[in-house]
Amino acid sequence: MERVTIQEASYRLNLAQAEIRRYIREGRLKATREGGPRDRTWMVEMPGEGWLDDDKARFHEMASGMPLWWWPVESRTGNIHYIVDVGIEETVPVFLCGLESENLWAVQDELSDDKCCPACLQRVKDEGLPLGLD
Repeated sequence: MERVTIQEASYRLNLAQAEIRRYIREGRLKATREGGPRDRTWMVEMPGEGWLDDDKARFHEMASGMPLWWWPVESRTGNIHYIVDVGIEETVPVFLCGLESENLWAVQDELSDDKCCPACLQRVKDEGLPLGLD
C-alpha cells in the first residue's frame, strides 16, 4: 500500500486535512508515525479503489434514488438519455452515449424503449445496467 503525508492524502482524496485526521482517529484511514526522534510525521495509507468519504457516500446514496433517463434539452423533445454523471459542484450531465448537456430535465411521462436514445439503450443492454423504465 502506498503511504503519503496527511497533506498529500488531503490533496489526493480532495478532503480537508482535518477530515483526514478525523478519519484516522475513527480508524477509517490507517496511519503510522514515521521518521526520526525530532522529525516524526504521520503517514497515511492510501485507501483502495471504491473508498468513499462521508460526503461522497451521501451523494452516491442520493444519486441512487434519481431516475436514470433524462431529457438533454428543455423543450423535452428528441430522445431521452441514460445519465452517467451530473457532477458534484456544477450540473454538467454526461449521458451514457457520450452526449454532454448544459442541464437536464426530468422525464415526467411514462417511459418506453421508443423514447430512448438508441446508443444509450444499447450500452445499457451491453453493460447489464439497470434499465430503469419501470
